Amino acid sequence: MVILSSEEFRAQENNRIQMGLERLINMINLQSTRGFGHDGMNPTVETSLNNNEYIGYLMINNKVAASGFGNIDGQGNIDSQGNKYKTMNLHSISVSEEFRGQGLCKQITDEFIKKFGKNHILYLTVRTEPGNENISGIKCYEKNGFIMLPQVYRDHYDGKNNAMIRLPTNSKNSIRSRRNRKTRNKRK
Repeated sequence: MVILSSEEFRAQENNRIQMGLERLINMINLQSTRGFGHDGMNPTVETSLNNNEYIGYLMINNKVAASGFGNIDGQGNIDSQGNKYKTMNLHSISVSEEFRGQGLCKQITDEFIKKFGKNHILYLTVRTEPGNENISGIKCYEKNGFIMLPQVYRDHYDGKNNAMIRLPTNSKNSIRSRRNRKTRNKRK
C-alpha cells in the first residue's frame, strides 16, 4: 500500500514507463471505475494529478486491488484552542469486486490516517441513499474513527451522500486525548 503525492506519483509512473511496465494510471483508473460499478474508464488519476492530490493504491498479484485519493483543502483552520489544522477530503475510495471482504477499504483508509490523521481533519462523503446505501463502506470508515454527521447531505452524481469526519489524533479535544486525560486523572 502506498500513498504518493502527485509529484511522487509522476516520478514513479515515469520509472515504470522507462522499465516497460504497464502504466499505473490506466490500472488505477480501470480499478476505480469498475470499483464504483461504472462502465468505460474515468480519468480519476489524471484529475487528481491536475489538482495536485495524493493518490493511494494497493497492489495484489500485480493488480490494483484498491485505490483512494486525498485532497488537502485550503491553508488550514484554527480551532477554539488556537490549534491550526488542515482538512483533507478523502474521495473515490474503492475496492475491486474480486478483492472485497478482505479489509482493503480499512487498509487504504488506515494508510491515509497514518500519513495525515495527526494534523488533518479528514472528511469524506459516502452514499446513504435508501436502497443504495454503502453499508460496508460506512462500517469501514467507522472502524477507522470516522463519525457520520447527521443530515449533512450532498447531492452527487451517484445520489445522496452523507458526510463523515475524523478529527486529528493530536487534537486536545480528540476522544483518545479525553480518554487518556481521564485515565491519568484516575491514577492520581
